[in-house]
Amino acid sequence: MTDEIVEPKVDVDENEPVFYNAATLNLVASSARVISWVVFAVFVLIVAGNIYNLRELAQGETFMNLIKGASARLWMVTNLVTPFFTGITFFIVLQGVCNVIDALLEIDFNTREAK
Repeated sequence: MTDEIVEPKVDVDENEPVFYNAATLNLVASSARVISWVVFAVFVLIVAGNIYNLRELAQGETFMNLIKGASARLWMVTNLVTPFFTGITFFIVLQGVCNVIDALLEIDFNTREAK
C-alpha cells in the first residue's frame, strides 16, 4: 500500500464568503420583508373585522355607554388592542430582521471591495 495524501478538490472562489451564501441571505431578507407586510395586512383585517363585530354587538348603543361595562372593555382589549399590537410587533421584528441582514451584507460587500 502506498501512503499518498489525497487532497480534496474544492472550488473556492476568493471573492465569495466562506461561512454563508450571500444569495441565500438576500432571499431570507426579501422573504422577511414580504412576510412582514402580509402579517401587517392580516392583522389590520382582523382588527377591522372585530370593529365590525363590535358595531354589530353594540346594537345601536353609544360608545360611551358601551365602555361602561367591564365585559365590553375586556372584549375590546382582547379583540382589538391585543391583535393590533401583536401585528405591529411582528411587523417591526420582521422589518428589523431584513434591515439587519441587508446592512450586514452591505458591510461585508464594502469590506471585500476595499481589499
